[in-house]
Amino acid sequence: MSTRVDLEPAAERVAQCAAQWTADGLWTASTLLGPEPAAPGGDGEPPAEHLVVEVTGPDWKVGLVVDLSPGGRVRIGFVSETDAVWERRRVRSLDAWDAMLERAVGRASRMRLEHGQLVARTCTTGRLDWVHGNLWVMPACLLRTRSGWLETVVNTYATGTSARRSGHSVGYDPAAILSAHRTNKIIPFRDIVHARLRRGIATSSLTVQMADGTRHKLRWRSSDPAHRLLADRLLPVLGPRLTI
Repeated sequence: MSTRVDLEPAAERVAQCAAQWTADGLWTASTLLGPEPAAPGGDGEPPAEHLVVEVTGPDWKVGLVVDLSPGGRVRIGFVSETDAVWERRRVRSLDAWDAMLERAVGRASRMRLEHGQLVARTCTTGRLDWVHGNLWVMPACLLRTRSGWLETVVNTYATGTSARRSGHSVGYDPAAILSAHRTNKIIPFRDIVHARLRRGIATSSLTVQMADGTRHKLRWRSSDPAHRLLADRLLPVLGPRLTI
């Protein structure tokens, strides 16, 4: 398998995809840009040329920007009028580049950017779940996304997330979130019948009973500020449905 993606063949692949995107009513553009001028006194390798692909649709909430550098380094941006969320990827072949573009376009068509408050970085979904995730309070739901083993190890030595710096724009695509891992959760406020928030010495938790009978259990280290932040955010929304 190739470990380098050349930009000119990659641009040709984009042109092939663009014909279908245009037929589907999307607007698309691609530009092969030369190296940007290096900063005065800069060290390291000189800046390389890169391929920029832009796609948007008439009903999309965000625009898609994909920036490919030589060697297969990719930045994917979901951009609204006021904000943007960026992700980093790497592709090692032209076929992988095609597949990544197709997935990115599909995600952008469903994506919207919402303000979320990160309340815990050490959130798990029960005693048998050892891998940490991020717990967000979104405008209409709770969102738990799995992080990974590396983040879990790092969190072992960290002091928890900062309540003062926990607000972020989040790329909200429910289908992609739920399909990414079975422990990812989206818990709509309107479907909560009852929630119980408990604070412990080492760990704290939230147990949620849903209208369809589903139960969710979220746990996190008490060094995260989730208990206080969840109480502040959920009490006005849930009222008597929340027990603290």
